[in-house]
Amino acid sequence: MRNGRMLIGAIALAIACSADAGTKDVQYVEAPSWVVPAPAPTEGPTADGAPIRVVYSDNQIRLGPDGFEDFQSYRLKILRPEGLAAGNVAVSWSPDAGDVKVHYVRIIRDKQVIDVLKATEFQVIQREGSLEKAMLNGELTAALQSPGLQVGDDFEFAATVRRKDPTLGDHLFGLAQLPTNGLPGAFRIRMVWPEARNLHWQASADVTGVSATTANGRAELVYEVRDPHSAVVADGAPARVSVRRLIEITDFDSWADVSRRIWPLFEKASVLASDSPIRKEIARISATSTDSTKRVEAALQLVEDRIRYVYIGLNGGNFLPATADETWARRFGDCKAKTALLLAILRELGIRSEAMLVDSRGGDGINERLPTPAVFDHVVVRVKLENATYWLDGSRLGDKSLTLIPPPPFRWVLPLRPDGGDLEAVPLSPSKLPDSIVAMDIDSSAGFAEKATIKMQQVLRGDSALATRVQLMAVSSEDADRAVRAFWRMGNAWIDPEAVSWKYDEQRGTLLLSLTGKGKLDWKGNDGVGRSLDIFGAGFTPPAEYHRPKEQDQAAPWLIEYPAYRCWATAIHLPTWNAKLKWDYSSEPMNTGMGGVRYWRISDLRDDIVRTVMSKRSEVPEITAEQADEVNKSIPTFNNNISRVYQIELTEKSSRHDREAAPPFQGDTDWTSPDAPCGQAAK
Repeated sequence: MRNGRMLIGAIALAIACSADAGTKDVQYVEAPSWVVPAPAPTEGPTADGAPIRVVYSDNQIRLGPDGFEDFQSYRLKILRPEGLAAGNVAVSWSPDAGDVKVHYVRIIRDKQVIDVLKATEFQVIQREGSLEKAMLNGELTAALQSPGLQVGDDFEFAATVRRKDPTLGDHLFGLAQLPTNGLPGAFRIRMVWPEARNLHWQASADVTGVSATTANGRAELVYEVRDPHSAVVADGAPARVSVRRLIEITDFDSWADVSRRIWPLFEKASVLASDSPIRKEIARISATSTDSTKRVEAALQLVEDRIRYVYIGLNGGNFLPATADETWARRFGDCKAKTALLLAILRELGIRSEAMLVDSRGGDGINERLPTPAVFDHVVVRVKLENATYWLDGSRLGDKSLTLIPPPPFRWVLPLRPDGGDLEAVPLSPSKLPDSIVAMDIDSSAGFAEKATIKMQQVLRGDSALATRVQLMAVSSEDADRAVRAFWRMGNAWIDPEAVSWKYDEQRGTLLLSLTGKGKLDWKGNDGVGRSLDIFGAGFTPPAEYHRPKEQDQAAPWLIEYPAYRCWATAIHLPTWNAKLKWDYSSEPMNTGMGGVRYWRISDLRDDIVRTVMSKRSEVPEITAEQADEVNKSIPTFNNNISRVYQIELTEKSSRHDREAAPPFQGDTDWTSPDAPCGQAAK
């Protein structure tokens, strides 16, 4: 599912409303009578070297019985050769959801008006602009190359795009936004709708002095900015904090109304025919196991592996899912289709589930928006088994175990229910297993002058593991070997590789990259005073300070990388031939929370092998401004000492004391296992 947003000139707008289907041809007509004159020019200075000057950019939107009509017009002054590209005009529309009417394309030169459409016309291009993303939306694009445009000319364009949504045509909803960067010129949004229509609207906090007026049975809302400065947003803040120059509108009274309206679409699509071939697959799953978890895993794997992803936005498919039987026959479908199919299978297996509208980008701040389907771009299935909740996304790949599905990235969800579901916050769920593990086993027991034998492993989990696997499987074994060697050279050029390999574990969803080779360690000191070595992967870098320019909102929260969880483990086999010296090390244990991040480290020295394990795990997606100030104050005391192993005289007292010992591991430790030492930090 897509959120239906359409970028037109200077604003973005998403509206669904009822209207007749459109045409595949560009129509040339006069501007509609409901449109008012363009805003007056401004006198703000133009930046030196600017290629164009915006005289005005105007979007007037009418919501009425004929649906949503967006009149878009602009006038540009061409100042430099780079600005001549403005004469390449393109407009897109969906013929199954509306049409496009061009009113004029004009060049104004020395007060002379040149009608471009007398000499040329738009060419309609039948193409899909997002095929590389497996998306079919049926949009057409009409393009025109304006002949004769010169530096010094003014260029004017106006057209009306009419849109509807065949599925949710009984509702109006959408948003409009003026540019947030600083530009000289006049920029306007004008919305009009029948006064009798119960529409709700709200604007972002920076939009002031705007109110709806009524006259002659029509409501009108106008928002204009003239020579606007750049909208000031807060660096590093969540998306909800940075919403600027936005107006949204909807006729839904509540989130429950949205839920009730969309629920029947998925309910109908998930009903199987009595002779559906999918029933054979369901019977196979039923016969394989009676365990609900195993059945859900099998159902999810069936949808992920047997149905390839293709977004379908044709013929009202923006919100309307294909039926489960249609999807199975096609063997392709988008998130809506895959959700309907998964719902159908789970229902037949006796497992309760429900469709959930989500925003794949996180959906931060949805709870502060008006109720509208436009804030969602994705749909998944939620299943609750005993005390656990699982989020099943049929658009993914490689989910073999429910327990290994990564935490959901979305903050707010809307369950689709016959009586209407309310917006729900998703509980925070930090990763329980590291998404990245770097393990080194270094055998330097042959002596300081000799090259050490090195075994390295990199473990990747989740989506990054699957993506890397796909890339490696897409090339020959020789090219895959070269790619893995190139990966290890980054940051490890001091190692001479003897062999590299990679392996993907289907059940655990992990990719294991391995290296064996030789490398000269950078030992400090000599035989008389002893040797020392910095331990690889055993020291933390302190967090960066949180600071914003003074003109920004100092009280805004800060985003952190979430749900990142990384781990490093090192074992060094030490030389033992010096009878006058013994080994000691410095690597203080850590289990410290700072700015929403947990820093954890343990270490040990036994049998002339020094071992360290450390991890860095984000526990929350954001921190408050007050917490950020505490981080800044704590940075000077943060333990960023590099862990070291060194020799001391036999008679010298060891610096070691009772510590939490690092669990024993060698070069052949199975780091892909959930029970590997790196998992301890989250337990």
